[in-house]
Amino acid sequence: MAHDTQQPGTENGIHLPAPTSSPFVCAFGVTLIFTGIVTIWSVSIIGFVIALVGAIRWWKEVLPDNVHQLVPLEEERVSIDPKPGGVAHLMVPGGTHRARIPIEIHPYGAGAIGGLLGGLSMAIIAIVYGIIAEGSPWYTVNILGATILPSLSQEDASQLAQWHTWGFLFGTLIHVSMSIMIGLLYGVVLPMIPRGRILFAAAFIPLLWSGLAWGSLRVVNPVLNDHVDWTWFIISQIVFGAVCGFIVTRSERISTMQNWSMLERTGMESPGVPSIGGDDE
Repeated sequence: MAHDTQQPGTENGIHLPAPTSSPFVCAFGVTLIFTGIVTIWSVSIIGFVIALVGAIRWWKEVLPDNVHQLVPLEEERVSIDPKPGGVAHLMVPGGTHRARIPIEIHPYGAGAIGGLLGGLSMAIIAIVYGIIAEGSPWYTVNILGATILPSLSQEDASQLAQWHTWGFLFGTLIHVSMSIMIGLLYGVVLPMIPRGRILFAAAFIPLLWSGLAWGSLRVVNPVLNDHVDWTWFIISQIVFGAVCGFIVTRSERISTMQNWSMLERTGMESPGVPSIGGDDE
């Protein structure tokens, strides 16, 4: 099926996608939500409101079609002298030279599955550490749950080694949520790495994440920082990166739809809205 790739225009200008700050606002709100997990709950509430406002604005700007603005054409055109010779194009399968990088990505499902299995591997490492260090498999999950439970943050090591129902539930919830999100991040980032993806996933990202945690945790949550064994923490991050990176890189790739409109991405049809993407151009 052929698609109309012409953009609306006038004699005095051309319609281009309008600039927007909505994605930035939404992303900033999501950042505050997870910042509140390790600080105070009021930060998460503020982040939720900001993220919701940004998401609603973003939604209105792309449906039923992307918002455009009229950019006037310059009265005086710059003359360009022709230069003989061909232009080298970046060719992609299908014969088009308008490539958008990355051309293919891994499915989001592969990133989520990789994050879950990587999180499971990390949990096994954490349980082994808890048994070796404090003689309890609940020690590490209680430490994680203490990030949002003030009662647990005041406990000593012997009390954290005991079973705490709420500590287990909140610690597991935080761990699963973070594992899925980081797995999705792997699915998006790894296709853009030209070579050495497994090494990048198992070494660079875990070490970068560990360094950020080491530099910020003592300020964000000093109590949690006192209970973290950084050697075991880095080992668990490397195991997570290796497992998640292996699963993501072994999954099939799918073509991106970066030049498709929001309606085409969701499979919706709207009369009067020009088609952009598709198999044929």
